[in-house]
Amino acid sequence: MGIQNRDYLKDEPGWNGGGYGANWQSKSQVVKLIIVTAAVFLLQILTSRSADGSAVTDWLSLEAGPLFRQGQIWRLLTYAFCHSQRDLLHIVMNMYMLYVIGTVVCSLTGDREFFWFYICSAIFAGICSVSFYVIQGIDQVTRQDDDVMIIGASGAVMAVFMLFALHYPRQKMLMFGIVPIEVRWLLALYVVFDGWPVLKMLAGGAVTSRVAHSAHLGGLLFGYLYFRWNMRICLWWDSFAGRLPKFRRSSKNLRVFNPEAQPAADISEKVDEILEKISREGEASLTARERNILTQASRKLRKDRQ
Repeated sequence: MGIQNRDYLKDEPGWNGGGYGANWQSKSQVVKLIIVTAAVFLLQILTSRSADGSAVTDWLSLEAGPLFRQGQIWRLLTYAFCHSQRDLLHIVMNMYMLYVIGTVVCSLTGDREFFWFYICSAIFAGICSVSFYVIQGIDQVTRQDDDVMIIGASGAVMAVFMLFALHYPRQKMLMFGIVPIEVRWLLALYVVFDGWPVLKMLAGGAVTSRVAHSAHLGGLLFGYLYFRWNMRICLWWDSFAGRLPKFRRSSKNLRVFNPEAQPAADISEKVDEILEKISREGEASLTARERNILTQASRKLRKDRQ
C-alpha cells in the first residue's frame, strides 16, 4: 500500500495530493530538527578540548559502556544530534539530505507524525548499531578509535530516505551532484555500501571503517518496517498518553468526599451532569464517586417522599 493511500494522511496539513514537493509548513518541521542539530554541533565546538573530543559529545554520544553499565538511556536518542568535529561534511551532508528528502516525506506523513518517525528512527538505528558492536565484542571506547563511539543523524536520515524511496522509486536524483540515478538504484547502492562491511565484520573481519554502517542499516530497516506495517506512531502515542491521567494523582488535589455535606442544589446539578453522561457514554463509564452521588440522591429522594 502506498503512503498516499492511507486514509489518515489525506487530512494532514502537509498533504498536497501526492505531488513531488512540500509546502513551507512541512519544511518548517524539518528546519526545526536541523536547527536543533546545528545548535548541538555548536555546543560541541564550544565545549571542545585541546585534544580531540568535547564535553557535550561525551554526554550525548552513544557508547555501550555508559548505556548498559550506567543506564544512560538518553544516549539512544541524543547521539543523533551530535556530529564529528573533525569532518564538517558529516553534518553538512546529513542535514542537506534531511532537508531535501525530509520535506517531501514530511508533506506525506504530516509534521507531527514526521517528528515522531524521525525520533523513533534514530532510537531504532542506535539500538541496532550498539547491539551490533556489543555482539562483536566491542564495548570499550577509545578516543583514538571513535568508530565505536556512535554519533550522527545518518541512521534517522536513512530511514527518511527509505520511506522516500518506497514512495518515489523512479524519482531521479543526482549522485555526487552530477550523475542522474533513480532512487531505487541509489537505495540498492546504499544497502550494498553499508551491508558489505557489516557482513565482513560478522565473518570475523576487523573494524576498518569509521562509519557506523550498522546504524545506517538499522535506519533503512525501520523505514521499511514503518512503510510495510503501515505504522502510525502518533496514534500509538496518543493512545498511551490518554491513559496516563488515570495514574496521575496529586496529593494536594485530594479531597474527602462526603455526599451528606453537599448542598442539595449542588447534588441536583451533579445528578443532571451524571445522567447526561450516562445518556452519552453509558452507565459503565461512571466513576465510583459519581455512583455514590446517585446513591445519595436516590436516598434523599426516597426520604423526601416519606
